[in-house]
Amino acid sequence: MWNVTKEAQERFLKCNLLPIQESAHDWEIVLREAAEEGEDLTARLKEELDEVREELMEVVPSRFHPYVEDGTLNQPTLPKSVREDYLQWMRAADREFEKVLDEASKQTEKAVHHLPQAVQEVFAESLHDSQIQRIERVGDNIHLYLNTDGGFSTKALIHFQFKNIVAEESEMPIEVGQWLVYDELQQRDEGFAFRVLFDGPSSEWTIFMKELDAEYFYRPSLYVKWSNEGMLEESSLLDFLSQVDSEYRYWLITPDVTCRIHIDADKIVLENGQLELIENQMLVKLGEDCFTYDLTEYNPMEFIYTDVYEDPYEHFHKSVPTAELEEAALCEDLELQVRAWNTMYAKPEELADIINTVLMKMTITEENEMMLSVYCQHFYTVGILTEVVIEKYRSLLD
Repeated sequence: MWNVTKEAQERFLKCNLLPIQESAHDWEIVLREAAEEGEDLTARLKEELDEVREELMEVVPSRFHPYVEDGTLNQPTLPKSVREDYLQWMRAADREFEKVLDEASKQTEKAVHHLPQAVQEVFAESLHDSQIQRIERVGDNIHLYLNTDGGFSTKALIHFQFKNIVAEESEMPIEVGQWLVYDELQQRDEGFAFRVLFDGPSSEWTIFMKELDAEYFYRPSLYVKWSNEGMLEESSLLDFLSQVDSEYRYWLITPDVTCRIHIDADKIVLENGQLELIENQMLVKLGEDCFTYDLTEYNPMEFIYTDVYEDPYEHFHKSVPTAELEEAALCEDLELQVRAWNTMYAKPEELADIINTVLMKMTITEENEMMLSVYCQHFYTVGILTEVVIEKYRSLLD
């Protein structure tokens, strides 16, 4: 029996079709901002409700039907008791889906211990929001390449090898470009089973196999640095490869090929092929096969990977001296600000007085609300916040 199912996901999504403001204070902020911008908030909220009305009526309890029908469920005029009841119903749906994901995680943890170390290391981090980059079917084996650049794994590219496939179930063939949303791995009598929910288009895919293996690669830290600084478009592939750590191994991995790569006398050499850069094209030749990539569509540095992890944000973890902490946390220098908040996050008990002072001086804005909610929840859980700070950030705390 699977925990992760398309039905469970769809119910969760339908229960979150119409988010609403959680408190009178939140409504005050929204109303004030709408007035300042000259926005017809009532009309916009009506449009949002109209867009989801039909689906919403399928899942909300009947006690909310009158407020959906008259269009007041997401308006500031909704009675407080109804608003709190609706929010509780939404949270209950969230908890229900969280239980589904927790059970799926338990099944995955149980199964993965019977698989190679590389597979265990892949599943130690989330696959959520990774994207299919390449699919190869060879006999009764499938090679699935996932690009995790938009996801939550330090591994930039994951190569799953599903071996001796017993069965495969899917509403439609999986495609390059689809996003992995949720997954679950189970051990079965005949081997293992892997269930994935994809998006873009939405589909449920289940594969049963006797063996599962994996390998993975990382982005060079220089790639992340240059990407953040806007230098990738201004630099050549040769410049890039000449500046990465020469002691590491590197691969060229495209939507079609995987080759070891190195620099030899200012030339880019493939271990089992040839690489040529001609105007706006990159040609990769492997034997009689030749693959061409339009460099107006691809940046060749995107194809470079290594098997060594370098933390591209290591400098953000350098502690800020206590005497400079308050000023750094409130300054305009983003890097220094991040270092300051990371310093406070790591030593909340020791820095409690400074943390409370900084939080009292902060102004909650739309831009920093998410960041503040993460840090405040951590400090609140640790128990170092003063009552006045707790009251100020009440809306951000669970």
